[in-house]
Amino acid sequence: MTPGERCAAIERCITQLVREAPAQGAAVTAELTLRLREVGSPLALSIARVVELVAEGRIAQGIALPHLAMSCATLADGVAGRLSERELEAARYEIDTLLPVPDAPAAAAPAVRIPDVPLISLTRGPRRQT
Repeated sequence: MTPGERCAAIERCITQLVREAPAQGAAVTAELTLRLREVGSPLALSIARVVELVAEGRIAQGIALPHLAMSCATLADGVAGRLSERELEAARYEIDTLLPVPDAPAAAAPAVRIPDVPLISLTRGPRRQT
């Protein structure tokens, strides 16, 4: 399969996933991730990872699918030589922002802050009339 044919298959798969949402076709998802891994570029691998996480339910479809569709179109344009590496890297960055953040360590209880001015030192001033 040529790179152009592979990208056409990628675009068909992502279009089918978008059209059929919220149903998730396991066969379409598997084909899409396979084709993306065959391309092997950093953008294609990032897209494949997000597709897998959407299939696992770890990323919401409604958030991810529009970005995935745009990035697949960008990937196809990049493979066809119509985009620069800079544009492909920008698309990869956008897709990577969808990746879940690892759980942060449990935060300690917030520190108790002591006021700079003791409460006893505060007095009421005269009220302003407006």
